[in-house]
Amino acid sequence: MKLKIFWCTTSVILIVVFFLGIYGRQIEVGTNMAVEGLDNEMTHILYYAALAPSSHNAQMWKTDVYPEEGRLVISVDEARALPAVDPEKREAFISMGAYARSCILAFEAYGYNASYHINENGHAVTINYSKNGMSMDEGLINLMKRRHTDKRVYNQNPIPEFFQEGLNGISGLTYYTHGSVEFDDIKQYTIAAAAAQRDDQSIRDELAEWLRFSNSEVVEKKDGLSAEQIGITGMKKSLYYLFMSREKARGDSFAQQGYDMTVSQINGCAGLVAISAEDKPKAYVEAGMHLMEVWLYAVRNNIEVQPMSCGVENWKHRHSLQQVLNLSPPPQMVLRVGYVDGVYGENIPVRRDLRDYVTVK
Repeated sequence: MKLKIFWCTTSVILIVVFFLGIYGRQIEVGTNMAVEGLDNEMTHILYYAALAPSSHNAQMWKTDVYPEEGRLVISVDEARALPAVDPEKREAFISMGAYARSCILAFEAYGYNASYHINENGHAVTINYSKNGMSMDEGLINLMKRRHTDKRVYNQNPIPEFFQEGLNGISGLTYYTHGSVEFDDIKQYTIAAAAAQRDDQSIRDELAEWLRFSNSEVVEKKDGLSAEQIGITGMKKSLYYLFMSREKARGDSFAQQGYDMTVSQINGCAGLVAISAEDKPKAYVEAGMHLMEVWLYAVRNNIEVQPMSCGVENWKHRHSLQQVLNLSPPPQMVLRVGYVDGVYGENIPVRRDLRDYVTVK
């Protein structure tokens, strides 16, 4: 009898472990790159471009391609904007700029000359491209593929001086070392803003709509924040998907956990990078381009990055922080940077099918 109970119990445990292991495995999202009217090379360029960062992984861009003219036009997909957390569409334009810069880099990696023009109102970026005969730059493509957001707590080992000096070559960037007066000022504003967002039900509801609660939902939607993208992997991922729901994500407990994580993250890093730009769409797009540049520079040096911009998402907070930091123009993005104890992170490429946002003209 005891042996029978033992084997029954063991079988149940093995089944549960197997189930949790399957449920917790890293999911691969197969992005369909086929677009009628575009060749294989162009679709690969556009796919790698779409590995650019965006708030909530909303991928709020759309692209019109004019292949006969060697031109494409990028704009914001307002249907995918975030009205609660980003009512000015500031971060949507920043994301559009990051995507535009990523497009240019992808073209260059495939042996094209690429130039761009931002419309005066900032609502569109035109990229002109032409083949230059250069061989493919696999290193640049791999760099773009490695770019990711890492939400783990970083150690406080100092960032090398050469990296800090290199940031001076990117427009609008300022680096603040952990423990400096300016670092503590940004931390104070970040924590205060995180508390305000924790208590704002509309922001909670919006975030919940972009969270994904199963592998199948990730595969179906191909956007938003999977468990891995919010830093939950393995067995914890299995439990998260089993017991978390969209309704629970709107509640007090989940919001408090998010706030606590923000406090831990802002304290756990080597420093902060502020990206400054004027308060107008064209400048936001340019800030997004600079965001992409500093991020890839960090990846090249195995430095982890996480945007922590809640302290500048509110206009009043942004301009108050501008005065405290004595910056001109105001900060539009804040990045947490540092090293992790362990393996460098990896990108989780959850991206939509190209035909969902690419139109051939």
